[in-house]
Amino acid sequence: MNIIDIILLPFVFMYRGLVTIFLIPYYIIIGIIKLFSKNSKKTSIPEMKKGEKVKVIKAKKSAYDEPVKEVITPNPNEKNIKSKKRQKEFEKMVAKARKEEIRKIEEQEKIRLENEKRAKEKIAIESIRQKREDAIEAAKARREELLKSKGEPVSLSDKINSFFKKLTYNKNEELELEAKKKVLQEQFKTDNKKSAGRLTNALTFKYLARNPKGELEKGTIEALSRVDVHSFLLAEGYDVYDITAAKPSPNIITFKLKKTRLIFYLSQLSAYLKAGMALAEAVKILDDQTKNINEKKIWRAIYYDLSMGDVLSVAMEKRKDTFPKLLINMIKMAEMTGNLIETLDDMVDYYTETESTKRQVQTALTYPAVILIFATAVVIYILLVTIPSFAEIYKDMGADLPKITTMIINLSNFLKEYILYISIGIVLFCLVFIYMYRSIKSFRKHIQEFTMHLPVVGKVIIYSEVTIFSKTFANLINHNIFITDSMDVLGRITSNEVYKKLINDTARNLNKGELISKAFKNQWAFPVIAYQMLLTGEKTGRIGTMMEKVAEYYQEQHRNLVNQMKSLIEPIVIIFLAVVVGGILIAVIVPMYGMYTGLQS
Repeated sequence: MNIIDIILLPFVFMYRGLVTIFLIPYYIIIGIIKLFSKNSKKTSIPEMKKGEKVKVIKAKKSAYDEPVKEVITPNPNEKNIKSKKRQKEFEKMVAKARKEEIRKIEEQEKIRLENEKRAKEKIAIESIRQKREDAIEAAKARREELLKSKGEPVSLSDKINSFFKKLTYNKNEELELEAKKKVLQEQFKTDNKKSAGRLTNALTFKYLARNPKGELEKGTIEALSRVDVHSFLLAEGYDVYDITAAKPSPNIITFKLKKTRLIFYLSQLSAYLKAGMALAEAVKILDDQTKNINEKKIWRAIYYDLSMGDVLSVAMEKRKDTFPKLLINMIKMAEMTGNLIETLDDMVDYYTETESTKRQVQTALTYPAVILIFATAVVIYILLVTIPSFAEIYKDMGADLPKITTMIINLSNFLKEYILYISIGIVLFCLVFIYMYRSIKSFRKHIQEFTMHLPVVGKVIIYSEVTIFSKTFANLINHNIFITDSMDVLGRITSNEVYKKLINDTARNLNKGELISKAFKNQWAFPVIAYQMLLTGEKTGRIGTMMEKVAEYYQEQHRNLVNQMKSLIEPIVIIFLAVVVGGILIAVIVPMYGMYTGLQS
């Protein structure tokens, strides 16, 4: 018998005792019922005298005890009559059912004809209604055109604009514009190289023109000559009055497009190309629909370059840092192979996944950062406001303070005296740190190596970098971009100096005729699993496929690690707050208990 049986033994006895107690009344009732039932079934048997014999009399049955059934022989004629009668009734029922079926078919056909008639009437009514609506819309359009031709505003905003135009109307403005237009046309007809010649560097030209809507428009465009600007605007349906060269801009546009906006524009461009639009027309739609001034300048410049005969990759490359190098190279390769739409879709998926990965890291780090800032603010408030008031009370009462309370009061006095200098020092330290991180390569590399060796944060950074490297490398290889060009692109897209060094070493190995995997062997920043997959891809000639699998694996590992870190950071921060704030409060309250016990004694 084991320990469990010994523990359960009292409960077994209790259970059986309770069952026995409850079953006793049941058995008593059953016994009484059986006793009375036996007594009721007993019959009175006369007692036999001594020497008397029992006589057994057998009962005899007579044929008259039960009535004899009379055998009736059926009449064949009567049977035939009944069957004929039944047959007639059946034929009547069949005829009735046929009539009922014919009635149902006729009723169904009638309903079908009525439904067809109603459907035709509905179609006729819908066509009449549609014609009426089209006529109303056409009448509205003719009315608006008539109002516009008469110069009358259509809406309230048009009325307000018309009112202000009347206030600032210059009678000679139209004549001046027409005069400028005539002089400009005459100037472009001549062979004046200063005004119409193409330049080596791009210039920003300001233009004054009337757009196809009839509105006077002032804008800027980057081009190589005034003739190009004039031809471009005329092709767009503008009446050009003036074109003036502004300051030269060799870099054209240095505005960097955000990844979220880039994903939106690439998906829109792909959708327009799938709908059968020309590339220049699709870019023009992007120019028309954007409201941001810088983005509008970008798409206007690209549309101009496409109109002048450039391809999309060249037009994007002229924008310098506006578009990523990876995107430009992928589009350049797609223009050679003719699969631009597929490449745009791949780039949308790629940038969406990379942005999702970055967003996960930012989400995981934002919460602890906010909590730590809030905790620091609370601690500083307690040390600067709450502690001095308690310190004055203890000083007036001459209480003996513990060491921890003395340390807290000294820290409060120090902060209160030097808080301004400490704040300035922290701000200067942050500014110097940011400047050195951005400007000094060796300093940036050491900081990145330090963060990558941290227990949990280091793995998050490594998994993120490996995911981006593998996914980008797979995209480049799968789109038939040379490995040397791929390494150049990979070195440009990463900001981590450790991985830049690995990629540069790989490029040098390729120039020497060595394998790609040699630079990644025994590298602490490149996991062993990724190295083995890369080596296998080199041996089998399927580097792209293997890199895709590496990217999928480490993206999942990165996601799981970020979720674990998010779940662990919250209790750690709460414990930190409890220790810091609780320690300060205990250090303040302990002397009060000592003073209270001293007063009682």
